[in-house]
Amino acid sequence: MSSENAASHEASDASSSTSEVEPLRMVLLGRTGSGRSSSGNTILGRTAFWVEVSPCSVTTRCRRQTGTVDGHSLSVIDTPGFFHTHLCPQEVMAEVGQCVSLYSPGPHVFLVTLQISRFTQEERETLEWIKARFGPEVFRFSMVLFTWGDQLQSKSIEDFLEESPELSEFVSSCHGGHHIFDNSRQDETTEHSQVMQLIRKVEKIVEKNGGSYYSNEMFKEAESAIKEAQERILGERGHMVESLQKETEDKERTPATERMRREEEEARKREEKLFWCELVTALGRGAAEGAGIMGKDEGKGKPVKKVKVVEKAAALAASPLSIKSAVKVVGGAVREGSKVLYKHKKTLLH
Repeated sequence: MSSENAASHEASDASSSTSEVEPLRMVLLGRTGSGRSSSGNTILGRTAFWVEVSPCSVTTRCRRQTGTVDGHSLSVIDTPGFFHTHLCPQEVMAEVGQCVSLYSPGPHVFLVTLQISRFTQEERETLEWIKARFGPEVFRFSMVLFTWGDQLQSKSIEDFLEESPELSEFVSSCHGGHHIFDNSRQDETTEHSQVMQLIRKVEKIVEKNGGSYYSNEMFKEAESAIKEAQERILGERGHMVESLQKETEDKERTPATERMRREEEEARKREEKLFWCELVTALGRGAAEGAGIMGKDEGKGKPVKKVKVVEKAAALAASPLSIKSAVKVVGGAVREGSKVLYKHKKTLLH
């Protein structure tokens, strides 16, 4: 039986035996190698997701597994890692989006997995991608799950967060705060205790949200805003490309220039992949700024006040996304995305 069929079979068994209890639906998000699948196995207390020591990404599709921990019915969804080794950015974004549209009615919490280590550019871009893909509403249903907590050693998590204003800001904006999995502790009692603490925190998120969840409607709103921003930005690119093509139509192509053209085309493809990564990152940052969660100067090396961020996120979550707010989100995304477009315009126009 395939893993997907097994998951469906298991899910139906769980629902039939605990039909009166709605399972806690958790979605694991994070970059490749951050410990998403391992965390899913820890939560369910069994080998539910494929984990392998490999330089390449393993998870290529969304996978759901279910289980029961101390009477708590759980449904855990693993997703492809951002910066996947075999999938382009567009494919990763599309597949990650399936965790909402395919697993109705929607997740109670997004567990954003981050390793306790140096906060790199990939981690920064992962957080921006999450904002871009799921929109400002995602903060109401998010928690940062730090993996390899043993690497903190004698340092407290508060001291660790103070070293990175950007990471501290993101954690503060998540209504679920953070949780730590200490992977060095192998005894079942300690591992079980860590999982139960996580479950209690997830239940508090559900309680704060009045039992609601991140719905497909919220996802569609975020998707629509980002598509509108992308269309505007890529529309600008199209006009520039047409203009350049008209100027180069009459130029001759000798064997030497043809070889140079092929080399330039390969370089352009590499640069375009970088462009898409930076575009998605910029859209997420711009959308967050437009929604008022992050100021233009925040997250760029300047200190961030946690209370201020929490207040902004709470104010946004208190009311539905209005037309005015949506316009600001799109406007912010377009502004930041356009900067990326013009940064790469020399490569994209050839």
